[in-house]
Amino acid sequence: MSRSSGPMSQPWHFTREFLRDPHAIGAVLPSSPFLARRMAAMVPHSPGLVVELGPGMGPVTKALLESGIPPQDLVLVEQAPAMVRHLRRHYPEVEVIEGDAAHIQHLVAHRGPVRAVVSSLPLRSIPKAVVERIFQQLPGISHHGTVFIQFTYHFRSSCQGLPSEFRRGRVAHN
Repeated sequence: MSRSSGPMSQPWHFTREFLRDPHAIGAVLPSSPFLARRMAAMVPHSPGLVVELGPGMGPVTKALLESGIPPQDLVLVEQAPAMVRHLRRHYPEVEVIEGDAAHIQHLVAHRGPVRAVVSSLPLRSIPKAVVERIFQQLPGISHHGTVFIQFTYHFRSSCQGLPSEFRRGRVAHN
């Protein structure tokens, strides 16, 4: 096993990407397996795509697949080229789009109905105008029952501009 493909190297690769662009990455380490499983458990068991925004090194991707979401129903949207390469190498059966979540409607609308958008985007560290553009795109890929799942490391919601048709809920601990 090469040094770059081992499980111990993933936090280093993630941290290296954080050091390159801290505002785009938003965290020093990847999401914990506990958080990833909690997010995956919130995805409804219904037909349609699951779109993951900002999958990074893939801890939530792994949990989504382990929760029973078929690889062909999962679409990942990641902006960082190094993380895109990592995701394509580790999840070859999943579609990985190198792109900006602010263009989510253009990237995924033609792929069919979306049942859930699972986001690990650092909404608190990216410009408010970009967050608003992302939220403005969501109704264009949604239908009745689509859920938006987002975590934040802050007590106040990072989803202030989320369209009103999306339900809001809270997971009390991480």
